[in-house]
Amino acid sequence: MRFPVRTYAVVACIGVAAGLALLGREFLRRDEPPRLPATGSPTRALYDAHCAVCHGATGRGDGPGATVLRHAMPDFTNPEAMRAVTDRFLFEIIKKGSSQFGRSNAMPSWGMRLSDAQIQDLVVYIRSLAPRTSAGSTDRKETP
Repeated sequence: MRFPVRTYAVVACIGVAAGLALLGREFLRRDEPPRLPATGSPTRALYDAHCAVCHGATGRGDGPGATVLRHAMPDFTNPEAMRAVTDRFLFEIIKKGSSQFGRSNAMPSWGMRLSDAQIQDLVVYIRSLAPRTSAGSTDRKETP
C-alpha cells in the first residue's frame, strides 16, 4: 500500500516535534543550577557552553542531551579512544559538525559561531580530559 508524500511529511514532523519536546524536557529538568567553570578558563567556559550539554561536564558523554540521542557519545576521558583520533579529526568535526562526515546530525557545526583559535583551544581542552593521549597507535583517524 502506498501512502501520499504528505503522509510521510506529517509523520516526519511529528517525530521531529516529539524529539524536540523530549530534548527540551531534559534541558529544563535541572535539579541544580548550572555550575560555573571550575578553572575559570575561557576554554572551559566554551566547553561548558557548547559541548557539555551532550558530552557531559567531565567529558564522559553523559550530558543531559545525550540521553535523548540514539548514538552513544564518545568518552573523552578514555585514553584509548582519544588515541584513536588526531587533533585534526577533532578540529574538523567540531568545526563542520558530524553530519558533514556521514555521521549523526546531532553534533552541530560550530565553525560559524567559534573561531578557528577557539576550536583549537577546545581540541586541547578535550585532549586534557584523558590522561596520556599524546602517545598512541599509528591507526589514528585523520578525518571524521
